[in-house]
Amino acid sequence: MRVLSLEMKIKLICSIVVIHIAFFLWGQNKTDFVSPLNLPFSLSGTFGEPRNTHFHLGIDIKTQGKEGWEVKSIAPGHISRIRVSLGGYGKALYIDHPDQTSSVYAHLKKFGPEIEAYIKSIQYEKESYTLQQFPKKGELTIAAGEVIGYSGNTGSSSGPHLHFEIRDTESQKPLNPLLFNLPVKDSQRPQVQELFLFYPQKNNTLTHSEFVSLNKVNDSTYHTPMINSSGKMGLGLRMFDRQDLSYSRNGIYKARVDINGKTIVHYEFDQLDYSDSEKLFVNLDYPNYKQKKNKIQKLFFQNHKPLTFMKSLTDEGLFNIELGKSYQVRVIIEDFSGNASYIEMYIEGTKKKIPNKKLEGKLIEPRLDYILTLNDKEVFFPKKTFFENAIIQIEEAKNTISIGPNLFPFNNPYEIQFKTNEEDTTKLRQTFIAKKTGKKLSFLPTTLDKGHWKTKVKDMGDFTLARDSVAPKISPSNFRPNQWLSKFKFIKVKISDDFSGIKSYRGTINGQWVLFEYEPKRKLLTYDFSDKVFEQAKHELELEVEDNVGNKSIYKTIFFRKYNLN
Repeated sequence: MRVLSLEMKIKLICSIVVIHIAFFLWGQNKTDFVSPLNLPFSLSGTFGEPRNTHFHLGIDIKTQGKEGWEVKSIAPGHISRIRVSLGGYGKALYIDHPDQTSSVYAHLKKFGPEIEAYIKSIQYEKESYTLQQFPKKGELTIAAGEVIGYSGNTGSSSGPHLHFEIRDTESQKPLNPLLFNLPVKDSQRPQVQELFLFYPQKNNTLTHSEFVSLNKVNDSTYHTPMINSSGKMGLGLRMFDRQDLSYSRNGIYKARVDINGKTIVHYEFDQLDYSDSEKLFVNLDYPNYKQKKNKIQKLFFQNHKPLTFMKSLTDEGLFNIELGKSYQVRVIIEDFSGNASYIEMYIEGTKKKIPNKKLEGKLIEPRLDYILTLNDKEVFFPKKTFFENAIIQIEEAKNTISIGPNLFPFNNPYEIQFKTNEEDTTKLRQTFIAKKTGKKLSFLPTTLDKGHWKTKVKDMGDFTLARDSVAPKISPSNFRPNQWLSKFKFIKVKISDDFSGIKSYRGTINGQWVLFEYEPKRKLLTYDFSDKVFEQAKHELELEVEDNVGNKSIYKTIFFRKYNLN
C-alpha cells in the first residue's frame, strides 16, 4: 500500500477544494454563463465516453453538419493557449476564467478576427502553419459571449462539430461540462446492449467471458435467467446513452453494482485525470475490442490501481459466489439527467467448470525489460509495456515479423528493429517499417540507427519492411497556370502522397514565404490573398512538398493579380 506524505495529502485536499469552489462559483453565477454555440445542444459525444484509444475529455456538440457557426466564450477571461495542429484538436483555443476554471474549444475552422490576426503574425514570423502559443495574461482578454472563433472540422475530427471542455485551471484536470448547466435536454434512459460474466484466471490462462441473455421487462428494467455458477467473477456491459435531439450513441454518466444490497463498484464521470484517459483498456475488454470492435466496459478493475473516477471499489469489483448460497445482483446505469436503467439477476452457487484457455509463448512481466532477438530482427519490451502479465508469440519470415496474440492492452509502446546491410543511401532513406493488414501497408515512423531500422508501436500484428520511392503529387485546384486571379480570394493546391504520407510543405510567392493552411482530410493547401500585398502584377508561386521518407516535389507556376482595382 502506498502511503501519502503530508505534503501530498495537502496538495490533494487543496485540489479537491479548488474544484468544489469552482463548482460553487459557477452555480452562483449562472446568469453570467454564455452558451458556446447559439444552437440546440445535440451531443455526439459525452464526457468519459470510451473512444478508440482514450476516455473522452469533453463533450462534442453537433453543428448540423455545417462549419462556420460562431463560437463564443462562456465567461470572461484571457486566452492562455492557442494551438494549430494537423491532427488532434486542430485549431484550438484555451481560455482561463477568474473562477479558476478553463474552457477549451477545439476543431475550429478559424479564430475570431483579433485572434486570427495575432496568430497569423506569429505563423509568418516562424514560417510555420502548425504552432503552439501561450499568450501572456492580459495580452488577449476575452469578454463573456465574445466570438472567439468559428466551428469547423480541423484536426482528427471525423465531421463538423465543436469539442468543448472545462478544466480546473491549476491542475488542468478535465471536469464534466454538464456540471455547469449546459442546456442539454435528456429524457431517455441508458440502454443495455449486452451483459457478460467474466471469470479472471491466473498464470497463463486467458480470462473467460460468458454472454448472459437479457429480457427487458419494462422501460427501465432488464432481467436475466437464473445463473448457476461459482467462484470469483465480474460483470461487463455493452451500453450507450442517447440525449434528446441526437441519434448518437454516447457514453453513460455513472454505474453501480450491488451484491445482496452491498455496493462493490460505483463510478461517476464528474472528472478525469489524463492518466485515466490513457488507461481506457483497463476498463474495456481488450480481446473483444480488437477482434470485434465491441466496447464492453468492465465493472471490475483487477490488478490495477482504481481510476480516479471511481467512487468506491470493493475487492476490485469482483464478487465470490460460494457453493450453496444465493445472491441478488443489481446493476444501475445512469445518465447525467438522472435517467436510469436497471439489471436484476440472481445467482445460485453451484459447481461449474470454467473453460481454461492456456496460452503458449513468452511471458512478459510489467516489472522487467525483455529483449527478444531473432535472426536479423529484435523486439524490445521495456518495463511497463503492458498493464499486466502478457503472453507473446513471435514468428519471422524474410523482411517480416509477426507478433501476437493481440489480447493484452498496452500501457506503453515497445520497439521493433530490422537489421540492414543496405549501403545505397537513397534506398536506406526510402525504406521504413510498415504495419501489414492483409495487402495494405501502413507507414510507421522509422529511424535508422547504427544499421538498424527502428519503430515504436502500441499494437500487435504483422510488420514488414517497405520502400517509398515516389515523390508527392502537387496540382492546382482552383486556378490554371498564367491565369489572372484578381477576383480570387484564395488560391488552392492539391497535394498527396500515396504511401508514407506528407511530412512538410513550404510555399513562397515571389520568393517570400506565405501561409498555406493544410487540410489533410481534403488534401488541400489554401492561401488567403488578404495576408500580403504585392506591388507587381506578375507572381511566381513555388511549392515544395516532402513525404515522410524525404522524397520531394517542387511545383512552380506563374499567375497574375491586379491589386489596384480602382
